[in-house]
Amino acid sequence: MSVMWKEKEVELREPPSFALTGVGDAELLRICALIPAKDERLGIVRTLESIIAANMPPFDIYVCDDGSRDDTGNIARSYGVNVLRNEQNVGKASAIARTAEYFDLLDRYHVIALMDADTAVCPGYYDAVRNGFKSADIVAVCGRPQSLPHNWLTAYRCYSYFMTHAVYRSGQTALGVITVAPGCSTSFRTSAFRQLEWCSDTIVEDMDCTIQMYKKNLGRIVYQESAIVYTQDPKSIRDYIKQTNRWYTGAWQVGKKHRMFKSLSKIDLEYKLLLGEALMFAVLLCLLPLWVYLVPQKMAAFIIINTILLMLISILAGWDSRRIDVVLFSPMFVLLQTLDLFILLRSFWRTVVRSQDDHAWNQCARY
Repeated sequence: MSVMWKEKEVELREPPSFALTGVGDAELLRICALIPAKDERLGIVRTLESIIAANMPPFDIYVCDDGSRDDTGNIARSYGVNVLRNEQNVGKASAIARTAEYFDLLDRYHVIALMDADTAVCPGYYDAVRNGFKSADIVAVCGRPQSLPHNWLTAYRCYSYFMTHAVYRSGQTALGVITVAPGCSTSFRTSAFRQLEWCSDTIVEDMDCTIQMYKKNLGRIVYQESAIVYTQDPKSIRDYIKQTNRWYTGAWQVGKKHRMFKSLSKIDLEYKLLLGEALMFAVLLCLLPLWVYLVPQKMAAFIIINTILLMLISILAGWDSRRIDVVLFSPMFVLLQTLDLFILLRSFWRTVVRSQDDHAWNQCARY
C-alpha cells in the first residue's frame, strides 16, 4: 500500500489487519510511534533501535523526513519503518499533522506516541504508556524525560528535570494542571489528537497542544513516571541559551494566544503561578546589587542557604539518575540558574511587553 505526497511515493508497511478493538482496555490499545525529523542522522539510529527494542514493530513506526539535507530519511527507511518525505521543511507541528493525515493514523490506531529523533525510550516504555491510559477519560500520557550525560550543561539539565518531575509533575497530575506535556515523551488518544490544532503560531507546539486539551475540555492528562525517555540536551552554552529562550518565548506566546493572563481556570492559575514566580525571582535578581548594598549580611546568608539547598537537591538528583556528574558540577549550577532567569526576563520583555514576533526554531547541534 502506498500514499502520495508531493509526487513522492511513500511505502506504507502494515500488518494484515488493522481492526480497532479494545478501546476501553489499556492492554489492547493499538499504539504507533510518530517521529518528526530534520537533519537527525546523528541521533535517529539510537531512537529507532530503542523504539524497536521496546517491542514496537517497524510497521507501527512513522517517520516524517521534514526537508532534511542529510541521510535522515534513508537511515530510517533502512530499519523498515514508514517514511514520509517533505521536500521542503514545513516545521514540526505541520509535519506531525501531515504524517498523521497521510498515513491515516487517526482511524487506524487508538494512540499516537510522539517521539523526538534525538530521544531514546526505555525498554518498557510502551507498556508504561498503555498502563497510563487506565481510564477512558485520560486523553494524554506524558512520560519522564531524562538527560543523557555529556558535560556540565547536561548535568544541570538532569538536575532541572529532577526538580520538574519530583516536585511538580505528581502534584500537577493530581490537580489536573500539567502545563506542558513534552513533545519527546507524550502519547495522545487519537480521539483527542484529531481535535487539536497543530499550528505554527507558537514555537512550542507541545505546550500549545497541552493547553488546547484543557481549553477544549478533551479529558485528563496524566504523568507516567515509568515511561522514561533519554533525550539529548545542548552541549554548548550558545545552544543552551537558544533552547531555553525558545522554551520561555514559546510559553509567553501560548499565554497570549490562549488568554491565560486574564482567565481564572485551574490551568490558567497554574500557568500564572509558575511563570509569575519565576518572573518575580528574575526581577529580584536584577536588583541584587541594591539588596547587597542595603542588607549585605542578609543577602550573604541567603546566597549561602541557596547554594547549600541547590547542592543537596543535586545529590538527590544524582542519586535518582545514578549520575555522579550532577553532584560534581553542582557548584556551577547557580550560574545557570541565574542565566535562566535573565533569559526568562528578556523573553518576557520582547514577547509580552514589546509584542515582538519570534518564530525561529533554532535547532541545537547534534552530537
